[in-house]
Amino acid sequence: MRFRRFLYPIASLSHVGAAAVRENPYAHLPPCKVAPSDSLWPTQQDWSSLNASIGNVLLSTSPAASSCYPGNPFGSTDQCSEVIDGWGYSAFHGSLPESVNYPIWANNSCLPPNATGYDESAGCHIGGYPQYIADVTTAEQVAVALRWAAERNVRVVVKGTGHDLNGRSAGAFSLSIWTHNLNQRSLDHSWPVPGSDQTASVLIAGSGNTWGDALGFALEHGRVVVSGQDKTVGLGGYIQGGGHGPLSSTYGLSADQLLQVTVVTSTGRILVANDAQNQDLFWAVRGGGGGQYGVVVEYVMLTYPPPVDIVVLNIAMSAADVTNNDPATANATWMAAAGFISSLPDLMDQGVTGSGGIFTGQSAQRNLGLSQPPPGNALNFNLWSYNSTPEAMTALLAPVRENVLRSLGNASSLISMTISEPTTTPNYTAFFDALNASPSVAGSVSLASSRLLGRSELSELPRADLASYLKRIMVSSIEAAGSYLVIGLQGGPGPRKVPVERRGSANPVWRKTYLHFLVTGANVDLDGKSPGQVLSEGAEWMETNKEGVWREWGPETGAYMNEGNPFDGQWQHDFYGISYERLVQIKREYDPTYTLSVQSGVDSDFWTYSLDTGLLCQTQN
Repeated sequence: MRFRRFLYPIASLSHVGAAAVRENPYAHLPPCKVAPSDSLWPTQQDWSSLNASIGNVLLSTSPAASSCYPGNPFGSTDQCSEVIDGWGYSAFHGSLPESVNYPIWANNSCLPPNATGYDESAGCHIGGYPQYIADVTTAEQVAVALRWAAERNVRVVVKGTGHDLNGRSAGAFSLSIWTHNLNQRSLDHSWPVPGSDQTASVLIAGSGNTWGDALGFALEHGRVVVSGQDKTVGLGGYIQGGGHGPLSSTYGLSADQLLQVTVVTSTGRILVANDAQNQDLFWAVRGGGGGQYGVVVEYVMLTYPPPVDIVVLNIAMSAADVTNNDPATANATWMAAAGFISSLPDLMDQGVTGSGGIFTGQSAQRNLGLSQPPPGNALNFNLWSYNSTPEAMTALLAPVRENVLRSLGNASSLISMTISEPTTTPNYTAFFDALNASPSVAGSVSLASSRLLGRSELSELPRADLASYLKRIMVSSIEAAGSYLVIGLQGGPGPRKVPVERRGSANPVWRKTYLHFLVTGANVDLDGKSPGQVLSEGAEWMETNKEGVWREWGPETGAYMNEGNPFDGQWQHDFYGISYERLVQIKREYDPTYTLSVQSGVDSDFWTYSLDTGLLCQTQN
């Protein structure tokens, strides 16, 4: 879609007053990043010279769906039918130089028919996609491209797979560094750890790898790494935002596993960062957010022996009679959910992990295959334990059932609770494949809210208070539509026991977190509205109905930035915690021209990116 002027810039809800009380360190720079309509925009000859200097790997953006429009205006080589078929899947977007999982963050600029937000009359435009893409294969190419862009005031974005929930891989009028083909992989079982006399077993991997590639390679060689759960997710932004996954409750965050990174800065420097050199940069990229301090081109991460005998079971709870909509039944479902959730920290301390969700309204009916929307909520979890037995897992779950029944009191007959027979998967390869049995989906609108909660917000709360918070956080802007709350058991012993020197800049709240909550509820209507307007309206609703509840429930907690609300009114505190001020200084040292910009990134309160105009400009106070 063409850029349309809308006077509510989408970044404005992330301004919490910091820019008003701090001196603007970028005041000496041009007020806006350069745009094609500006006289200072690089000429075609300039772009051609850049292309020659990086080995002819510069691509002029050609949206895949261009082939679905008359005349194929940007010369897409993809068949329209293939684009339509692939649009709903992460792997398809990851294979394209320009595309992102959630195209609303690219201003729905060139959508195929039947895609969410498709409007035939809008046509196909570059819009919120980058103008050019550097399909890099070496750090040297990245260095030349970054320095070239910084010298010309051109915004740079970084894309690996484009999986980012908050559009940090997209940006209008930008040069994109596509790390997709930085996909080298090797294992070293005696890698010398910098700054010590020790060695470690490590995976050395380019940032363009997906977790399916990286973990698969490690498993082929008898090792495992702390990866994401979705095999289509890339290493880059995932690790730099902290990174949680199936092994996090055992070993900590993915960022905690790093022993070294190679980073290219916007000044064109290629820096190796570890415990012995460039320690500040090394600290920053271990949890301080992707696409901000430089482009990471290579990671060196710890590996471990793969777990075996993974015992898995399912727990499902809902009203015993889903047709009974009386208040007592609905209340019982919330008390049952609270009883279950409050049991999870103890389970995690005994080696149980997993993930699941709580669903309401039509969301519950659709996701759980119910005959109709249930009263209150319906809950469904898969829990697992490594190096275990079915008997041990069954014994661990017995107190959970008792805790739920105790929460219900005389209302226990109103609830159906089913705990499946445990099954055992003998090896981690088969287990990870089972987690990825269904393809990862994409292509819709993404606007969610996240929170990291510990014992004080879970087990130590009065049960009725916990039930009330669960009910309130799951409010939906359309009551009948309902919402869903994804809950991951990714905290607990793993992040807590990571040595201090390995923790990096990830929000310290992770060290007392047990559960990661990710909730939806902002139902957006794209009809007749620009993406910027839709996101602004959704952001306002989320700030009132989600963020306010989190702050009441867990005022000293935080959020996981990779899956958080990018318009969170207290994003500095929630995403970065006490690491923020140190990250500010590192950002200014390694990216003094603010060439790398992402939503709710460090120092982004001095800038406003309007999805409706495509302009990234310094905020006017």
